[in-house]
Order: sequence, then C-alpha cells, then structure tokens
Amino acid sequence: MNTLLKIKEFDAHGGPVNLKMGGDGHSQTSTTVGRFVIKSIEKHVSYGKYAAWSGIAWGTEVKITGDIVMVKYNGVWKKLTDVNAQWGQYKNDQKGVANAVLKYQRELYPNSPIPTKWLFNDFGHVSVKYFKDVNLDRKMNGKEYVMGDFIHTTPTDEAATARRKIFQLGESHGCIHVKPNDIDTMIGNGYLKKGNTVEVHPYTKKAIDSSLKRNAAGLPFEVHFYPGLYKIAIYKSI
Repeated sequence: MNTLLKIKEFDAHGGPVNLKMGGDGHSQTSTTVGRFVIKSIEKHVSYGKYAAWSGIAWGTEVKITGDIVMVKYNGVWKKLTDVNAQWGQYKNDQKGVANAVLKYQRELYPNSPIPTKWLFNDFGHVSVKYFKDVNLDRKMNGKEYVMGDFIHTTPTDEAATARRKIFQLGESHGCIHVKPNDIDTMIGNGYLKKGNTVEVHPYTKKAIDSSLKRNAAGLPFEVHFYPGLYKIAIYKSI
C-alpha cells in the first residue's frame, strides 16, 4: 500500500444524488462510485442521444453560406444536415438549421454571432474517459468497457471562460464537470493521464482526505472526486 498526500483541489460537479429528469429531456444519474483507470483523453463525438450538438468534434471548422451551415467533417466540407440523422431530419429546412446554430452562437458568444468553429459540443474541448479495471491489469480487456461518466467541460462554461466571466459549475447527467482551465492544468501536470487512476468517492463523504492509503500501482498521482463536496482532489504517491 502507498500513502497518498493531497497536493491540489479543483472545483467539480457530478450528477444528482438521486435519478431525475434533466431540463433537456435526458435522465440525470449519480456519478458512479469506484476506482477506475483512464482509457483516453480526446475530443468526444456522440453517435447516440447527444449526436445533434455533440456529433461534431469541438473546434471543427464551420461556415454559413447563404442559409446553409457547412462543417469540415473528417476533412471534407459537408452540409450540417448531411453529417448525421439528427441533423438530417431538418434537411428541408436549411434556414431553420442556420437560425438554430446562429441562436446558440449568440447565446454563448454575444460579440461573435457568426461561428467559424463548432463550439457547441456538450462535452467541451476535451474529455477524459475511464473504465472499471475488473481484472486489475490496468488494461481495458475482457468485458471491461469505457464508462458513460466522463470528466469534461460544457459549452456554457467554455464560453464563460473565453469571455473571462465568473461562473459556477452546473450539475451533470452523471459525468464530472470541471472548469476548462482546470482540465487543461490537470492534463498538463500529468494528473489526468492515460493509465492513471480516478476514484469517485461516495456522495455521503463529508470531508476531503488529507492523505489516503491505496495501491498506487507505481504511478505518481491519483485523481479523487468527492461528489458531495463538489471537489476533485489530486494526490501524490509517496
């Protein structure tokens, strides 16, 4: 067993304690408790229920020509309505699609009403994905799979950061919301790194541990989320 000493704290917000319906019509679940291994750090693209705004990677080039929204999808300019079925259902209403994109852009960035990049992905500019390492080999294999809970930012928080506005993190659908600058710091410092451990503590825990005993697997850092306290703590193994 290793001794882990807390060295940093960051704001974070998970899902609700109890299941409820979110304002967007999708269920909000609690963030899954346990110890996990980071599988990847990447721009998330959705193919399921979030595929409208999140079916296009953050930062994808955008242009509006007349009433047609074009995105540079996989290196090729395509109509937004040709990207996936969610947008495709509006292919006969190109003006309506353009208006929806322009409206969202104005809400997020009032001084920049014409989008040049896709800044609407629900999972922000980068997502940290992890899995439950059932066989304890720190590799995703067998029946192991990437959890539906990610560590990520949101378009609203990205916009507030870009505009240098003070903001509070909002409740998630089960993921772990963090601030854009903080996720960059955690990645840059090697706290969030492929192969590192993420531990989600019970919601009932009411104090952040100053030290912990864990098998740190020879790794220098662990990331611990305390959902009841809205904090991520970084621990250094000694």
